[in-house]
This record gives sequence, C-alpha cells and structure tokens, in this order.
Amino acid sequence: MSEQSEFIKRIGELMELAADQENVIFEDQLESIFPETKEDSAKKQVLLDYLKEKRIGLNEKVDTDEFMNDDEKKYLDFYIEDLKGAGELTPGEREVFRKRAISGDMEAANVVLQDYLINVVDIAKLYAGQGVMIEDLIGEANIALVMALPNLPALGDHEEVDGYFGKICMDTMQDLIAARIDELNEDEKMLKKVNAISKAASDLSNLLGRKVTIDELAMESGFSKAAIEKALKLTNNKIEDIDIEGENQ
Repeated sequence: MSEQSEFIKRIGELMELAADQENVIFEDQLESIFPETKEDSAKKQVLLDYLKEKRIGLNEKVDTDEFMNDDEKKYLDFYIEDLKGAGELTPGEREVFRKRAISGDMEAANVVLQDYLINVVDIAKLYAGQGVMIEDLIGEANIALVMALPNLPALGDHEEVDGYFGKICMDTMQDLIAARIDELNEDEKMLKKVNAISKAASDLSNLLGRKVTIDELAMESGFSKAAIEKALKLTNNKIEDIDIEGENQ
C-alpha cells in the first residue's frame, strides 16, 4: 500500500471513531492510529487542524458556536424554545414509543420524531459555516426524517433509532453542502466566462472603434452566440461594448 493510501486509510479510521463518539477523538486514540504524532508536534498540529475543520474535537467537543453568525444563533434560540414547548419524553416513555414505532405505529413514530428533533440541532451545528445556513440544514434534515418514518419497522431494535436518524441527518446535510459547493463552483465558472466575454467585447470594440454585435463577437472571439447571450442576461445587458440596441432593431 502506498504512503498516501495508508494515510487515507488511517484518516478513515479516525473519522469512524469520531462518528461513534459524538465527534470527539481522544489523544490516546489519535496516537494509536498516528504513532508518529507522539514525537512530531508539527504532524500532530496538522492533524488537529484537520480535525477542527471537520468539527471534531480532541478529548472534548469543538465549540460549534464559533462557526455560526449572529442570525443563526438567534434562529436557534427561538427554534430550541419552540422544541422545549412541545415537551420531552422520559427515558421510559422514549423506549415505549420507539418500540411502538418499530412495530408500525405511525402515531408513535411521529412522537419519536418530535422527541428527536433537538438532536438535529446538535448535528446541524457540526456543519455550520460550510456555505449553508443552519436553518436550511435543520429544515432539510427534518424533511428527510419525516420521509424515513415509514421505514422504522425495518429496524431490528428500538436502540437503533438514534443511529438511523443520525445517519439520515448527516447524509442529508453533507449532500446539501456538496450541492451548494457545486453551485458556487458553477457560479465561479460562469463569472470567469462573463469576464472573458466582456474583455473580448472590449478588445474587439477598441479594434473596430465602435460597439460590436453579438454575431461579430461570436465570430471573432470563439464564444458561442448562446454563451454571449447568457452572459448578457446574467449582467442585465451591462456589457457596455456589445451593441444591444442594434441587436433589437
């Protein structure tokens, strides 16, 4: 196995441990998987920085509040108060309702879901500051949990509910963040193309001594007519070296 593959494998082990321990890794576990960190403080710091980026704490949970803005904190304050208003099940009640939910009782399943929602908040905090507002993370996860309720009877035991719901929340939030990153990447690509089209229009305009038409720009720049029209639409026809009025005559 290559050095890189071995490193990725060990990182995977670390992530699995953290997932089982509420996003906490203990120092002895870190040193067991990465023995070199005992002597090499620089390597240890690199790993600690990586863990922090992943919202994983060493020996204790990371303070996720630092990743949220003021609006998100206010939203959570109100949201948590609403959840508290709905009441909380005792451990005994929780077990009873979960057993009923697994047996196919949908009314009990809804009680189980309502009781779990406070945990969605804690999970969402782990993904704060990654491009998606925390209320959107919570909202999407809650929808995913509602959709999953009919599948509760497939669980073998009521004690599996937390793990099942937690995985749904984490998968949903990770997918939402990944989709947002894809959107941002597409936006960045489009912005670069708009800038390139604007520069090409400026260069051709300077050469001709007048504004240029879309057809002229497409012919001379290599950009398709559709790409130029899209760039104009995105800028609300603000690429000043393209003769929009002439196109509309």
